[in-house]
Amino acid sequence: MGFESIITKIQSLPPFPASVIKLEEAFRKSEPDMKSIVSIIQGDPLLTADILAKVNSPAYGLRNRIISVMQAVTLFGLGTVRAFALKASMERNFEIDMSPYGLSNEKFSKISAMQNALMFQWYMGVDVERSKIMIPLAFLMETGKVIIAKELTESSYGELFREMLETNSVDEIEKEFAEVTSAQVSAMLFKHWNFEDIFSILMEQADQEDQIDKDIVEMVLAIQAVRTAVNIKEQLSDGSIEAGCKIVTKMGRDCIHFLNASRRVREKFA
Repeated sequence: MGFESIITKIQSLPPFPASVIKLEEAFRKSEPDMKSIVSIIQGDPLLTADILAKVNSPAYGLRNRIISVMQAVTLFGLGTVRAFALKASMERNFEIDMSPYGLSNEKFSKISAMQNALMFQWYMGVDVERSKIMIPLAFLMETGKVIIAKELTESSYGELFREMLETNSVDEIEKEFAEVTSAQVSAMLFKHWNFEDIFSILMEQADQEDQIDKDIVEMVLAIQAVRTAVNIKEQLSDGSIEAGCKIVTKMGRDCIHFLNASRRVREKFA
């Protein structure tokens, strides 16, 4: 396995269905129309079913079942429903097996949902306009791990990778086995599927400590803060929240809002 093999696997992935392509075209407008978004989703019964399954997941702990796309958009917002649609379409293109990371598929999905919820709870209070990008991105940013996991399961290195993860950082081990981090793989996936350029640009720099483009440095640090607080080893532990707070402080932002959002999300997913 390695970088070339990952590139080949990404290039072989099929395009998104027409409904999702229409959805992305609508979101490229500055203010997508809610009724148009709902209409596009409802025109694809499979996509509608996927989204309703996600919003009714036990992870979100809703008291009443959501039975329509309009209800889902009203409750979760356009950005999150967009992320649900993209995530559902990605999952159709993959045979997911996250065992090389020591995760069940359900646990991996929960981690993505927690990252999305934290970004929503916290970053909406930081920058409403940029949150339209950050909220869906938070739900999708670990997708590169799916490609790396697939490479590992098709090789003889899956067990060794899982063992080395126990005592090493995730980025280090990904680079050792795949020659690239999962954040960079996510960036390549977003380019392959013709997402907005900002999605891939942010993920290309998501695991950098310096040399971050000054125009997006706050957004990159926000991604780092969320990925630090919620990751495959720790999900909103006291230690991971504190580490995320240090990155928020580096952004020049007050950490109190991040702390409160982290605790709310932890309680919600408990």
